Amino acid sequence: MCSQALAGRVVLVGVDGAGWSVLDPLLAEGALPHFAALAEDGVTAELETVEPVISPTVWTSIATGRSPAAHGITDFLKNALDRRVPTVFERLAAGGHRVGVFDYLSTWPPSPLPHGFLVPGWMRRDDSVTPPDAFERAGRAPPYRYSLEGLRTKAEYLANSRRELSEKAPQWLALAKAFDVEIGALTFYSVDALGHRFWHDAFPASFDGDAPTPDPASAGAIREAYLGVDAALGRIRASLAPEDVLIVASDHGFEAGDGGRRVWTSSLADSLREVGLEAGREAFSFVSQFAVVTIRVQQGPLAERDALTEKIAAELRGMRAAPDGEPLYSVFVVDGAERPPDAKRPVGERLRQWAVRQGAWWLFGTEFGADAHAWVLAQPRENVLNALWPDGNVAVNGAQQPVSELAAPDDFTGKHHPTAIFLAAGGPIHAQPARLRLSVLDIAPLLFHLAGEPLPDDLEHALPAAVFEPGWLAAHPPRSVPAASLPPPPRPAGAAVGDEALRERLRSMGYIE
Repeated sequence: MCSQALAGRVVLVGVDGAGWSVLDPLLAEGALPHFAALAEDGVTAELETVEPVISPTVWTSIATGRSPAAHGITDFLKNALDRRVPTVFERLAAGGHRVGVFDYLSTWPPSPLPHGFLVPGWMRRDDSVTPPDAFERAGRAPPYRYSLEGLRTKAEYLANSRRELSEKAPQWLALAKAFDVEIGALTFYSVDALGHRFWHDAFPASFDGDAPTPDPASAGAIREAYLGVDAALGRIRASLAPEDVLIVASDHGFEAGDGGRRVWTSSLADSLREVGLEAGREAFSFVSQFAVVTIRVQQGPLAERDALTEKIAAELRGMRAAPDGEPLYSVFVVDGAERPPDAKRPVGERLRQWAVRQGAWWLFGTEFGADAHAWVLAQPRENVLNALWPDGNVAVNGAQQPVSELAAPDDFTGKHHPTAIFLAAGGPIHAQPARLRLSVLDIAPLLFHLAGEPLPDDLEHALPAAVFEPGWLAAHPPRSVPAASLPPPPRPAGAAVGDEALRERLRSMGYIE
Protein backbone atom coordinates (compact mmCIF):
# COMPACT_ATOMS: atom_id res chain seq x y z
CA MET A 1 0.00 0.00 0.00
CA CYS A 2 -0.49 2.43 -1.66
CA SER A 3 -1.08 0.64 -4.96
CA GLN A 4 -2.33 2.09 -8.19
CA ALA A 5 -6.14 2.13 -8.20
CA LEU A 6 -7.61 -0.39 -10.62
CA ALA A 7 -10.61 1.85 -11.26
CA GLY A 8 -10.93 5.61 -11.00
CA ARG A 9 -12.56 7.14 -7.96
CA VAL A 10 -14.90 4.95 -5.95
CA VAL A 11 -17.91 6.35 -4.11
CA LEU A 12 -20.18 4.30 -1.85
CA VAL A 13 -23.60 5.88 -1.28
CA GLY A 14 -25.54 4.34 1.58
CA VAL A 15 -29.33 4.66 1.60
CA ASP A 16 -30.41 3.55 5.05
CA GLY A 17 -33.60 1.47 4.88
CA ALA A 18 -33.96 1.30 1.08
CA GLY A 19 -35.59 -1.87 -0.21
CA TRP A 20 -36.49 -3.38 -3.55
CA SER A 21 -40.16 -3.61 -2.54
CA VAL A 22 -40.38 0.18 -2.92
CA LEU A 23 -37.60 0.70 -5.44
CA ASP A 24 -38.87 -1.72 -8.09
CA PRO A 25 -42.37 -0.18 -8.51
CA LEU A 26 -40.87 3.31 -8.70
CA LEU A 27 -38.38 2.11 -11.32
CA ALA A 28 -41.19 0.50 -13.29
CA GLU A 29 -43.12 3.75 -13.50
CA GLY A 30 -40.01 5.71 -14.54
CA ALA A 31 -39.92 7.86 -11.40
CA LEU A 32 -36.23 7.24 -10.59
CA PRO A 33 -34.12 8.05 -13.65
CA HIS A 34 -30.76 7.96 -11.88
CA PHE A 35 -31.38 4.67 -10.10
CA ALA A 36 -32.59 3.36 -13.46
CA ALA A 37 -29.42 4.51 -15.21
CA LEU A 38 -27.27 2.76 -12.61
CA ALA A 39 -29.24 -0.44 -13.08
CA GLU A 40 -29.02 -0.16 -16.87
CA ASP A 41 -25.29 0.62 -16.93
CA GLY A 42 -24.18 -1.82 -14.27
CA VAL A 43 -25.26 -4.49 -11.83
CA THR A 44 -28.00 -4.87 -9.24
CA ALA A 45 -28.31 -7.34 -6.39
CA GLU A 46 -30.41 -8.38 -3.46
CA LEU A 47 -28.11 -7.83 -0.53
CA GLU A 48 -28.25 -10.22 2.40
CA THR A 49 -27.71 -8.41 5.66
CA VAL A 50 -26.48 -9.49 9.12
CA GLU A 51 -28.13 -9.94 12.50
CA PRO A 52 -29.19 -7.93 14.40
CA VAL A 53 -30.80 -6.00 11.55
CA ILE A 54 -30.12 -2.55 13.00
CA SER A 55 -28.36 0.28 11.24
CA PRO A 56 -25.15 0.71 13.29
CA THR A 57 -24.48 -3.03 13.22
CA VAL A 58 -25.01 -3.46 9.48
CA TRP A 59 -23.15 -0.31 8.39
CA THR A 60 -20.20 -1.42 10.52
CA SER A 61 -20.25 -4.85 8.84
CA ILE A 62 -20.24 -3.08 5.47
CA ALA A 63 -17.29 -0.93 6.55
CA THR A 64 -15.24 -3.75 8.08
CA GLY A 65 -16.17 -6.83 6.05
CA ARG A 66 -16.72 -8.58 9.36
CA SER A 67 -19.70 -10.06 11.17
CA PRO A 68 -21.10 -8.37 14.29
CA ALA A 69 -19.49 -10.97 16.55
CA ALA A 70 -16.11 -9.89 15.17
CA HIS A 71 -16.51 -6.11 15.05
CA GLY A 72 -18.48 -5.71 18.28
CA ILE A 73 -21.00 -3.03 17.26
CA THR A 74 -24.14 -4.89 18.28
CA ASP A 75 -26.40 -2.12 19.61
CA PHE A 76 -27.13 1.57 19.20
CA LEU A 77 -25.09 2.76 22.17
CA LYS A 78 -21.76 1.37 21.00
CA ASN A 79 -19.35 3.77 19.28
CA ALA A 80 -16.06 3.63 17.40
CA LEU A 81 -14.13 3.07 20.64
CA ASP A 82 -16.02 -0.22 21.01
CA ARG A 83 -15.19 -1.43 17.50
CA ARG A 84 -12.69 -4.31 17.62
CA VAL A 85 -11.47 -4.24 14.01
CA PRO A 86 -10.49 -1.47 11.57
CA THR A 87 -12.70 -0.26 8.75
CA VAL A 88 -11.79 -0.41 5.09
CA PHE A 89 -11.70 3.39 5.20
CA GLU A 90 -9.10 3.43 7.98
CA ARG A 91 -7.01 0.76 6.27
CA LEU A 92 -7.01 2.47 2.89
CA ALA A 93 -6.20 5.82 4.50
CA ALA A 94 -3.28 4.25 6.39
CA GLY A 95 -2.04 2.89 3.06
CA GLY A 96 -1.87 6.35 1.51
CA HIS A 97 -5.25 6.71 -0.21
CA ARG A 98 -7.27 9.92 0.09
CA VAL A 99 -10.42 8.77 1.85
CA GLY A 100 -13.49 10.82 2.69
CA VAL A 101 -16.36 9.55 4.88
CA PHE A 102 -19.45 11.68 5.43
CA ASP A 103 -22.29 11.00 7.91
CA TYR A 104 -21.45 7.32 8.41
CA LEU A 105 -22.79 5.53 11.48
CA SER A 106 -20.67 4.32 14.40
CA THR A 107 -17.67 6.42 13.40
CA TRP A 108 -17.73 8.68 16.47
CA PRO A 109 -15.27 9.64 17.82
CA PRO A 110 -13.76 10.15 14.37
CA SER A 111 -10.46 8.59 13.35
CA PRO A 112 -7.88 10.87 11.75
CA LEU A 113 -7.74 9.84 8.10
CA PRO A 114 -4.43 11.07 6.63
CA HIS A 115 -5.07 13.26 3.57
CA GLY A 116 -8.84 12.78 3.98
CA PHE A 117 -11.77 13.54 6.27
CA LEU A 118 -14.34 11.84 8.47
CA VAL A 119 -17.71 13.27 9.54
CA PRO A 120 -19.50 10.89 11.98
CA GLY A 121 -23.15 9.95 11.53
CA TRP A 122 -26.19 10.96 13.56
CA MET A 123 -25.36 8.85 16.63
CA ARG A 124 -22.37 11.10 17.33
CA ARG A 125 -22.09 12.51 20.86
CA ASP A 126 -20.65 15.82 19.70
CA ASP A 127 -19.88 17.60 16.43
CA SER A 128 -16.19 16.71 16.18
CA VAL A 129 -14.85 15.89 12.71
CA THR A 130 -11.40 15.13 11.35
CA PRO A 131 -9.66 17.26 10.43
CA PRO A 132 -11.37 19.90 12.62
CA ASP A 133 -11.45 22.40 9.75
CA ALA A 134 -12.87 19.96 7.16
CA PHE A 135 -15.99 22.01 6.42
CA GLU A 136 -14.06 25.29 6.32
CA ARG A 137 -11.63 23.82 3.79
CA ALA A 138 -14.62 22.85 1.67
CA GLY A 139 -16.07 26.35 1.93
CA ARG A 140 -19.21 25.07 3.66
CA ALA A 141 -20.47 27.61 6.17
CA PRO A 142 -22.57 26.66 7.97
CA PRO A 143 -21.72 22.97 7.64
CA TYR A 144 -24.50 20.41 7.28
CA ARG A 145 -24.70 17.19 9.27
CA TYR A 146 -27.84 15.08 9.48
CA SER A 147 -29.39 15.29 12.94
CA LEU A 148 -32.44 13.95 14.76
CA GLU A 149 -32.12 16.39 17.64
CA GLY A 150 -35.44 17.69 18.91
CA LEU A 151 -37.66 15.96 16.32
CA ARG A 152 -41.05 14.82 17.58
CA THR A 153 -43.85 15.10 15.04
CA LYS A 154 -44.27 13.54 11.63
CA ALA A 155 -44.16 17.01 10.09
CA GLU A 156 -40.78 17.65 11.72
CA TYR A 157 -39.40 14.34 10.45
CA LEU A 158 -40.61 15.11 6.95
CA ALA A 159 -39.06 18.61 6.99
CA ASN A 160 -35.79 17.19 8.34
CA SER A 161 -35.68 14.59 5.56
CA ARG A 162 -36.30 17.22 2.91
CA ARG A 163 -33.38 19.18 4.25
CA GLU A 164 -31.08 16.17 4.10
CA LEU A 165 -32.10 15.34 0.56
CA SER A 166 -31.49 18.89 -0.64
CA GLU A 167 -28.30 19.69 1.28
CA LYS A 168 -26.30 16.49 1.68
CA ALA A 169 -25.17 15.99 -1.93
CA PRO A 170 -23.79 19.56 -2.29
CA GLN A 171 -21.98 19.19 1.04
CA TRP A 172 -20.48 15.88 -0.04
CA LEU A 173 -19.39 17.21 -3.42
CA ALA A 174 -17.68 20.21 -1.82
CA LEU A 175 -15.84 18.02 0.70
CA ALA A 176 -14.83 15.45 -1.93
CA LYS A 177 -13.44 18.19 -4.16
CA ALA A 178 -11.58 19.96 -1.37
CA PHE A 179 -9.82 16.74 -0.31
CA ASP A 180 -9.51 15.27 -3.82
CA VAL A 181 -11.09 12.07 -2.55
CA GLU A 182 -10.16 8.75 -4.17
CA ILE A 183 -12.36 6.51 -2.00
CA GLY A 184 -15.49 8.02 -0.50
CA ALA A 185 -18.62 7.08 1.41
CA LEU A 186 -21.73 8.97 2.46
CA THR A 187 -25.07 7.84 3.86
CA PHE A 188 -28.64 9.12 3.52
CA TYR A 189 -31.04 8.36 6.39
CA SER A 190 -34.36 9.83 5.26
CA VAL A 191 -35.80 6.63 3.78
CA ASP A 192 -35.31 4.84 7.11
CA ALA A 193 -36.59 7.71 9.26
CA LEU A 194 -39.78 8.04 7.23
CA GLY A 195 -40.24 4.29 6.80
CA HIS A 196 -40.78 3.82 10.52
CA ARG A 197 -43.46 6.50 10.82
CA PHE A 198 -45.11 6.65 7.38
CA TRP A 199 -45.26 3.02 6.22
CA HIS A 200 -48.95 2.57 6.93
CA ASP A 201 -49.78 5.92 5.34
CA ALA A 202 -47.92 4.85 2.18
CA PHE A 203 -48.96 1.18 2.05
CA PRO A 204 -52.23 0.75 3.99
CA ALA A 205 -53.18 -2.40 2.08
CA SER A 206 -50.28 -4.30 3.69
CA PHE A 207 -51.90 -4.03 7.16
CA ASP A 208 -54.86 -5.71 8.77
CA GLY A 209 -57.70 -3.97 10.59
CA ASP A 210 -55.72 -3.49 13.83
CA ALA A 211 -53.38 -0.90 12.31
CA PRO A 212 -53.82 2.85 12.87
CA THR A 213 -55.93 4.80 10.40
CA PRO A 214 -53.70 5.99 7.52
CA ASP A 215 -53.24 9.69 6.94
CA PRO A 216 -53.88 10.47 3.24
CA ALA A 217 -51.85 13.67 3.54
CA SER A 218 -48.75 11.57 4.34
CA ALA A 219 -49.28 8.92 1.68
CA GLY A 220 -46.50 10.26 -0.55
CA ALA A 221 -43.81 10.80 2.11
CA ILE A 222 -41.78 7.64 1.45
CA ARG A 223 -42.05 8.07 -2.31
CA GLU A 224 -40.80 11.64 -1.93
CA ALA A 225 -37.76 10.39 0.00
CA TYR A 226 -36.82 7.92 -2.76
CA LEU A 227 -37.19 10.64 -5.38
CA GLY A 228 -34.98 12.91 -3.29
CA VAL A 229 -32.27 10.26 -3.04
CA ASP A 230 -32.54 9.71 -6.80
CA ALA A 231 -31.94 13.42 -7.46
CA ALA A 232 -28.93 13.37 -5.10
CA LEU A 233 -27.52 10.34 -6.93
CA GLY A 234 -27.84 12.25 -10.19
CA ARG A 235 -25.72 15.10 -8.80
CA ILE A 236 -23.11 12.74 -7.43
CA ARG A 237 -22.84 10.63 -10.58
CA ALA A 238 -22.55 13.75 -12.72
CA SER A 239 -19.36 14.59 -10.81
CA LEU A 240 -17.75 11.26 -11.73
CA ALA A 241 -15.88 10.18 -14.84
CA PRO A 242 -16.69 7.00 -16.85
CA GLU A 243 -13.80 5.16 -15.19
CA ASP A 244 -15.10 5.98 -11.72
CA VAL A 245 -17.32 3.52 -9.82
CA LEU A 246 -20.50 4.47 -8.00
CA ILE A 247 -21.89 1.91 -5.55
CA VAL A 248 -25.30 2.28 -3.90
CA ALA A 249 -26.21 0.01 -1.00
CA SER A 250 -28.61 -0.15 1.90
CA ASP A 251 -28.35 -1.90 5.24
CA HIS A 252 -31.86 -3.38 5.17
CA GLY A 253 -35.23 -2.90 3.57
CA PHE A 254 -38.64 -2.21 5.10
CA GLU A 255 -41.95 -3.96 5.52
CA ALA A 256 -45.21 -3.58 7.40
CA GLY A 257 -44.91 -3.88 11.14
CA ASP A 258 -47.12 -6.16 13.18
CA GLY A 259 -50.10 -3.85 13.49
CA GLY A 260 -47.98 -0.82 14.31
CA ARG A 261 -46.83 0.53 17.66
CA ARG A 262 -48.20 3.74 19.16
CA VAL A 263 -46.04 5.97 21.35
CA TRP A 264 -47.30 9.17 22.98
CA THR A 265 -45.32 12.40 22.98
CA SER A 266 -46.33 14.89 25.67
CA SER A 267 -46.05 18.68 25.80
CA LEU A 268 -46.26 19.52 29.48
CA ALA A 269 -44.05 22.59 29.82
CA ASP A 270 -46.84 25.14 29.27
CA SER A 271 -49.23 23.41 31.67
CA LEU A 272 -46.64 23.36 34.47
CA ARG A 273 -45.65 26.95 33.75
CA GLU A 274 -49.22 28.07 34.37
CA VAL A 275 -48.93 26.97 38.02
CA GLY A 276 -45.50 28.54 38.52
CA LEU A 277 -43.43 25.49 37.61
CA GLU A 278 -41.16 26.70 34.82
CA ALA A 279 -38.35 24.41 33.76
CA GLY A 280 -35.01 26.16 34.05
CA ARG A 281 -36.28 28.96 36.26
CA GLU A 282 -37.27 26.48 38.93
CA ALA A 283 -34.79 23.76 39.87
CA PHE A 284 -35.98 21.14 37.39
CA SER A 285 -35.67 20.23 33.72
CA PHE A 286 -37.31 17.93 31.21
CA VAL A 287 -35.08 15.04 30.19
CA SER A 288 -37.67 13.47 27.90
CA GLN A 289 -41.27 13.98 26.85
CA PHE A 290 -41.29 11.08 24.39
CA ALA A 291 -43.04 7.95 25.70
CA VAL A 292 -42.36 8.34 29.42
CA VAL A 293 -42.04 11.96 30.55
CA THR A 294 -38.86 12.22 32.63
CA ILE A 295 -38.23 15.29 34.80
CA ARG A 296 -34.97 15.81 36.70
CA VAL A 297 -35.13 17.81 39.95
CA GLN A 298 -31.76 19.39 40.75
CA GLN A 299 -29.91 18.79 43.98
CA GLY A 300 -30.37 21.40 46.70
CA PRO A 301 -31.87 21.94 50.16
CA LEU A 302 -33.71 18.77 51.11
CA ALA A 303 -37.04 20.22 52.25
CA GLU A 304 -37.21 22.68 49.37
CA ARG A 305 -36.46 20.05 46.74
CA ASP A 306 -38.86 17.54 48.30
CA ALA A 307 -41.61 20.16 48.13
CA LEU A 308 -40.80 20.94 44.48
CA THR A 309 -40.77 17.25 43.58
CA GLU A 310 -44.13 16.63 45.21
CA LYS A 311 -45.68 19.71 43.59
CA ILE A 312 -44.60 18.55 40.12
CA ALA A 313 -45.87 15.03 40.79
CA ALA A 314 -49.20 16.34 42.12
CA GLU A 315 -49.76 18.52 39.05
CA LEU A 316 -49.10 15.59 36.74
CA ARG A 317 -51.40 13.31 38.71
CA GLY A 318 -54.12 15.95 38.48
CA MET A 319 -54.24 15.89 34.67
CA ARG A 320 -57.38 13.96 33.77
CA ALA A 321 -59.84 13.23 31.04
CA ALA A 322 -62.44 16.01 31.15
CA PRO A 323 -64.53 16.73 33.03
CA ASP A 324 -64.03 14.20 35.87
CA GLY A 325 -62.39 11.26 34.17
CA GLU A 326 -59.40 9.04 34.71
CA PRO A 327 -55.81 10.30 35.15
CA LEU A 328 -53.84 10.76 31.94
CA TYR A 329 -50.54 9.64 33.47
CA SER A 330 -49.23 7.11 35.94
CA VAL A 331 -46.79 9.17 38.01
CA PHE A 332 -43.75 7.89 39.93
CA VAL A 333 -41.05 9.58 41.99
CA VAL A 334 -37.54 8.12 42.23
CA ASP A 335 -34.86 9.54 44.55
CA GLY A 336 -31.56 10.52 42.99
CA ALA A 337 -29.04 11.56 45.63
CA GLU A 338 -28.67 9.55 48.84
CA ARG A 339 -31.03 10.88 51.49
CA PRO A 340 -29.67 11.69 54.99
CA PRO A 341 -30.27 9.08 57.70
CA ASP A 342 -33.00 11.10 59.40
CA ALA A 343 -34.94 11.45 56.11
CA LYS A 344 -34.77 7.89 54.80
CA ARG A 345 -37.82 6.61 52.96
CA PRO A 346 -39.80 3.77 54.56
CA VAL A 347 -38.72 0.30 53.44
CA GLY A 348 -41.86 -0.20 51.36
CA GLU A 349 -41.27 3.06 49.47
CA ARG A 350 -37.64 2.17 48.81
CA LEU A 351 -38.71 -1.20 47.41
CA ARG A 352 -41.29 0.50 45.20
CA GLN A 353 -38.67 2.92 43.88
CA TRP A 354 -36.29 0.05 43.19
CA ALA A 355 -39.00 -1.68 41.15
CA VAL A 356 -39.69 1.55 39.22
CA ARG A 357 -35.98 1.94 38.44
CA GLN A 358 -35.72 -1.61 37.12
CA GLY A 359 -38.88 -1.36 35.06
CA ALA A 360 -37.92 2.01 33.55
CA TRP A 361 -34.51 0.66 32.57
CA TRP A 362 -35.77 -2.54 30.97
CA LEU A 363 -38.76 -1.01 29.22
CA PHE A 364 -37.51 2.45 28.23
CA GLY A 365 -33.72 2.52 28.72
CA THR A 366 -34.13 5.24 31.37
CA GLU A 367 -31.20 5.81 33.71
CA PHE A 368 -31.31 7.62 37.06
CA GLY A 369 -28.05 9.21 38.16
CA ALA A 370 -27.20 10.33 41.67
CA ASP A 371 -26.59 13.85 40.30
CA ALA A 372 -30.28 14.69 40.83
CA HIS A 373 -32.33 15.21 43.96
CA ALA A 374 -35.12 13.18 42.41
CA TRP A 375 -36.73 12.10 39.17
CA VAL A 376 -40.41 12.40 38.33
CA LEU A 377 -41.77 9.97 35.74
CA ALA A 378 -45.14 10.31 34.03
CA GLN A 379 -46.13 7.32 31.90
CA PRO A 380 -49.03 8.05 29.51
CA ARG A 381 -52.04 5.82 30.11
CA GLU A 382 -52.61 4.67 26.57
CA ASN A 383 -56.19 3.47 27.03
CA VAL A 384 -57.23 6.89 28.36
CA LEU A 385 -55.41 8.91 25.69
CA ASN A 386 -56.55 6.62 22.88
CA ALA A 387 -60.17 7.14 23.94
CA LEU A 388 -59.69 10.93 23.92
CA TRP A 389 -57.71 11.28 20.68
CA PRO A 390 -58.10 13.34 18.58
CA ASP A 391 -61.11 15.48 19.54
CA GLY A 392 -61.51 14.92 23.28
CA ASN A 393 -60.77 17.34 26.10
CA VAL A 394 -58.58 17.06 29.16
CA ALA A 395 -58.78 18.83 32.51
CA VAL A 396 -55.56 20.61 33.44
CA ASN A 397 -55.18 23.18 36.23
CA GLY A 398 -58.94 23.38 36.66
CA ALA A 399 -59.61 24.20 33.02
CA GLN A 400 -60.46 22.15 29.96
CA GLN A 401 -58.32 22.04 26.84
CA PRO A 402 -58.08 19.83 23.73
CA VAL A 403 -56.05 16.67 24.25
CA SER A 404 -54.07 17.62 21.12
CA GLU A 405 -52.52 20.52 23.05
CA LEU A 406 -51.11 18.18 25.67
CA ALA A 407 -50.15 14.98 23.87
CA ALA A 408 -49.88 13.47 20.40
CA PRO A 409 -49.41 9.88 19.18
CA ASP A 410 -46.58 8.55 17.05
CA ASP A 411 -47.49 5.41 15.14
CA PHE A 412 -44.47 3.28 14.24
CA THR A 413 -45.80 1.09 11.44
CA GLY A 414 -42.74 0.11 9.39
CA LYS A 415 -40.11 -2.40 10.49
CA HIS A 416 -36.79 -3.57 9.06
CA HIS A 417 -36.71 -6.28 6.41
CA PRO A 418 -33.47 -8.33 6.11
CA THR A 419 -32.95 -7.84 2.36
CA ALA A 420 -31.07 -4.71 1.28
CA ILE A 421 -30.32 -3.19 -2.12
CA PHE A 422 -27.09 -3.05 -4.14
CA LEU A 423 -26.37 -1.23 -7.41
CA ALA A 424 -23.00 -0.45 -8.99
CA ALA A 425 -21.87 1.02 -12.31
CA GLY A 426 -18.84 2.56 -13.95
CA GLY A 427 -15.27 1.48 -14.64
CA PRO A 428 -14.89 -2.32 -14.67
CA ILE A 429 -18.39 -3.08 -13.37
CA HIS A 430 -20.16 -5.61 -15.60
CA ALA A 431 -23.48 -4.43 -17.03
CA GLN A 432 -25.97 -7.29 -16.76
CA PRO A 433 -29.76 -7.53 -16.55
CA ALA A 434 -29.98 -10.41 -14.06
CA ARG A 435 -30.20 -9.42 -10.41
CA LEU A 436 -27.48 -11.05 -8.31
CA ARG A 437 -27.54 -12.17 -4.69
CA LEU A 438 -24.74 -10.70 -2.59
CA SER A 439 -23.99 -9.97 1.04
CA VAL A 440 -23.19 -6.78 2.91
CA LEU A 441 -19.88 -8.53 3.74
CA ASP A 442 -18.98 -8.44 0.01
CA ILE A 443 -18.66 -4.66 -0.12
CA ALA A 444 -15.37 -4.27 1.81
CA PRO A 445 -13.51 -6.72 -0.48
CA LEU A 446 -14.95 -4.85 -3.45
CA LEU A 447 -13.62 -1.52 -2.15
CA PHE A 448 -10.15 -2.94 -1.47
CA HIS A 449 -9.88 -4.43 -4.96
CA LEU A 450 -11.14 -1.32 -6.76
CA ALA A 451 -8.54 0.69 -4.82
CA GLY A 452 -5.85 -1.61 -6.22
CA GLU A 453 -5.10 -3.17 -2.85
CA PRO A 454 -4.82 -6.82 -1.84
CA LEU A 455 -7.60 -8.18 0.31
CA PRO A 456 -6.66 -8.55 4.01
CA ASP A 457 -6.97 -12.16 5.04
CA ASP A 458 -9.24 -11.32 7.98
CA LEU A 459 -12.15 -10.36 5.69
CA GLU A 460 -14.92 -12.92 5.92
CA HIS A 461 -15.96 -12.92 2.24
CA ALA A 462 -14.02 -13.20 -0.99
CA LEU A 463 -14.21 -10.68 -3.80
CA PRO A 464 -17.67 -10.78 -5.49
CA ALA A 465 -16.32 -11.67 -8.94
CA ALA A 466 -19.72 -11.58 -10.63
CA VAL A 467 -19.90 -7.78 -10.51
CA PHE A 468 -16.83 -7.34 -12.77
CA GLU A 469 -16.32 -7.63 -16.51
CA PRO A 470 -14.88 -11.15 -16.91
CA GLY A 471 -11.98 -10.08 -19.12
CA TRP A 472 -11.05 -7.23 -16.80
CA LEU A 473 -11.07 -9.48 -13.75
CA ALA A 474 -8.87 -12.02 -15.53
CA ALA A 475 -6.36 -9.26 -16.16
CA HIS A 476 -6.64 -7.99 -12.56
CA PRO A 477 -7.08 -11.05 -10.33
CA PRO A 478 -7.57 -10.45 -6.60
CA ARG A 479 -4.60 -10.75 -4.28
CA SER A 480 -4.47 -11.47 -0.57
CA VAL A 481 -2.25 -10.12 2.18
CA PRO A 482 -1.89 -11.01 5.86
CA ALA A 483 -3.85 -8.41 7.82
CA ALA A 484 -1.08 -8.32 10.41
CA SER A 485 1.37 -7.04 7.77
CA LEU A 486 -0.69 -3.93 6.92
CA PRO A 487 0.23 -0.49 8.25
CA PRO A 488 -1.54 0.19 11.55
CA PRO A 489 -4.70 2.13 10.77
CA PRO A 490 -5.56 5.39 12.53
CA ARG A 491 -7.76 4.74 15.52
CA PRO A 492 -10.45 6.93 17.06
CA ALA A 493 -9.49 8.89 20.12
CA GLY A 494 -12.02 10.31 22.53
CA ALA A 495 -13.35 10.17 26.04
CA ALA A 496 -16.46 8.29 27.05
CA VAL A 497 -19.49 10.55 27.49
CA GLY A 498 -22.98 10.11 28.86
CA ASP A 499 -25.52 8.50 26.58
CA GLU A 500 -28.81 10.00 27.84
CA ALA A 501 -29.06 12.50 24.97
CA LEU A 502 -28.44 9.69 22.48
CA ARG A 503 -31.00 7.51 24.24
CA GLU A 504 -33.57 10.27 23.81
CA ARG A 505 -32.87 10.46 20.07
CA LEU A 506 -33.16 6.67 19.83
CA ARG A 507 -36.44 6.71 21.72
CA SER A 508 -37.82 9.33 19.35
CA MET A 509 -36.82 7.12 16.41
CA GLY A 510 -38.58 4.14 17.95
CA TYR A 511 -35.38 2.10 18.20
CA ILE A 512 -35.58 1.75 21.96
CA GLU A 513 -38.68 2.03 24.11
